[in-house]
Amino acid sequence: MRKILILVLLVMLGGFVFFYSVQQTKNTIAETVTQFFTAAINGDEAVFAALAPRLQGYKELAAALQAPRLWQFGEIKQIRLTSLHRATAEIVLFLVQKPVSLEAVLVRHQGNWQIIALPQLVEVPLAIVTESENEQVTIMKADGEEVELYTKLNLQPFTVGSGIVLDGNLVYFAAHEQLMLAKLLSLADNILESENSGLHKLAEKTIFLQEQAGKIKIVPANNAFPGMENLTAYVREGVIEAVLLPQEFKPQQLRVLLKTNNFAHLLHQEIYLTATADFTLEDKIAQEKYQFAPGQTLHFRPLQAAVAVTFPSGESKTFSNRLHLYTSGKGRFKVENLRRGSPAFVPQYRGKFEISLYNQGLLLLNEVPLEAYLYSVVPSEMPLNFGLEALKVQAIAARTYAVASVLRNSLQKYGAHVDDSVAFQVYNNVPEDALGIAAVEATRELIVKYDGAPADTRFFSTSAGVTAAAEEVWHDDETGNFPGKTVPYLSVRSQLQSGMLPDVETEKGAHEFFTSAAWLSYDSSSPWFRWQLTMKRAELEAVLTRSLPERWQAQPQFVLTKEEDKFVSKEIPSDPVGTLLDLNVVRRGRGGNLLEIEIVGTKGTYRVRKEYNIRFTLRPQSPDGKSAILIKRSDGSIVRNYSLLPSAFCVFEIKRADSGQIEAVQIAGGGNGHGVGMSQWGARGLAEKGATYRQILEHYYPRCTVEQF
Repeated sequence: MRKILILVLLVMLGGFVFFYSVQQTKNTIAETVTQFFTAAINGDEAVFAALAPRLQGYKELAAALQAPRLWQFGEIKQIRLTSLHRATAEIVLFLVQKPVSLEAVLVRHQGNWQIIALPQLVEVPLAIVTESENEQVTIMKADGEEVELYTKLNLQPFTVGSGIVLDGNLVYFAAHEQLMLAKLLSLADNILESENSGLHKLAEKTIFLQEQAGKIKIVPANNAFPGMENLTAYVREGVIEAVLLPQEFKPQQLRVLLKTNNFAHLLHQEIYLTATADFTLEDKIAQEKYQFAPGQTLHFRPLQAAVAVTFPSGESKTFSNRLHLYTSGKGRFKVENLRRGSPAFVPQYRGKFEISLYNQGLLLLNEVPLEAYLYSVVPSEMPLNFGLEALKVQAIAARTYAVASVLRNSLQKYGAHVDDSVAFQVYNNVPEDALGIAAVEATRELIVKYDGAPADTRFFSTSAGVTAAAEEVWHDDETGNFPGKTVPYLSVRSQLQSGMLPDVETEKGAHEFFTSAAWLSYDSSSPWFRWQLTMKRAELEAVLTRSLPERWQAQPQFVLTKEEDKFVSKEIPSDPVGTLLDLNVVRRGRGGNLLEIEIVGTKGTYRVRKEYNIRFTLRPQSPDGKSAILIKRSDGSIVRNYSLLPSAFCVFEIKRADSGQIEAVQIAGGGNGHGVGMSQWGARGLAEKGATYRQILEHYYPRCTVEQF
């Protein structure tokens, strides 16, 4: 009996010890779990990493648990030991005060309990609901990936916000604040500027959305065009994380940056502005308006962080926001300190003006209806005496170029589509004229299209009787390769009215063609159809001494120096040539235009690639400013010190002394400009022969159509 009693006591003692040991183990597990989740929620990475060194996806889990002010640790409902070294724990967390249950798997390793498995818990900091039906939701993440999830949340399609996903279940979603943007003005340096609400900070990776064919798509930021209206911004904690763009943008208004005198700079240091009718100055953000009478002048100056305006009364006021100016009726603005054209005049502008501070200068922007913009582009780009039909061609080409420029969106950071210089199209360098306006109105909204999109309607002054291929004039902006990308409709085409074009890709054919004005071309009446010039060796050496270093600075990959048996890009010295020994053609395009030349001197040998670099390097402009290099044109007229070689459609003839030393270099060529696309003088010639504007455009841009945009 006594033995039985002792055995019972031992069993009871063993049970107590076992129970105590199990309880102590569970307490240790509970402590580990509590520490882990507390550390994860509070962002104590060292602690939670130490407690779960083998946990897969712990960083994603930590990121989800650290979503600000969302999570609280609740309780451990149950711990189950599945062996001496393995256990599970049922945990309750509170997500915005709602319980969420998780099960953790733990193992004992070297005397310590560690978490090795948890349900997948992921934060989606930016999620776009694309579809929602019957507790199934599809969300698109910021990288464009779409994920199907289960949820009991009531979510509508096209909602933008942030979410928490637990094992494929969307357990939390917070919609971002929506901000309606009446009109986009500019987008740059993580700042978005809206007309109705001013400047807004963008997230590091703000995404841009657009509805296409009934579905939301992520699109490039370049799809956000200045002047675009009715955008929706999605904001979290004061930062824009997503922007929904309207479905399409048809540029009816053009935003034109006006440069300083001689088109020298974008930034103005002062602006004197007046109008021919009553006009208003408005700060739309501060909601301030000031009225002025016709002829009263406002003076604008940049300050460190504001625009200073001096009123006609002499009173001055500073503004920290973009300023808007508009006239009543049909009034025009005048910039009194701006000069355009020859003879110089003070231009007048239709539409509205905006003045804003940028890099310690002022941007002056003219927003004008597209068709009204063309009223002064057409006469600025083509002489009015070319006649109505040719001007119609110019109007359509210019309109197409403007629309394509808007879609390229290269001036987005300035809030503009184009500027008023030759970098885009010359605007208001010649006053409006009834004939130019008639050409615009007769072709209203017509553009040239290729494959449904605006074509690249390059144009230039005069062809030499043949056009150039785009890829043999410009390099590929993306890869830097030259020749560049082929444009099917900007190709080599004969512009002769009759006769066979020689093989101008060879030196023999080029000499035969470019040295004779006898060829009958659509451009034959242009004084630039053929031209020639002669530079003495010393003159050309002086030109090269100045131009080679300048072109290397501008495009170092296309101005190369010979080192041993190869050509490399390296800085050009201040005296690069020494005595000129030779000037050679290395390569011509299919239209005979120069692609690469070689300059050989006693101090170095160089290769210059691309037509503009070649034209700049050989520019017939006397460096001393006293003497003159003369170009004789086919009509007998003389041009002195021209800014560039007229074209790259040319040949060289080197005059040497009996000793072999160069005495002079004669350059004979044809045409004026890059030679790609439409020749303006050729359009005139075709129009004079009875061709319509559509026929002329189809001639210069084959495989393209003329349509409404």
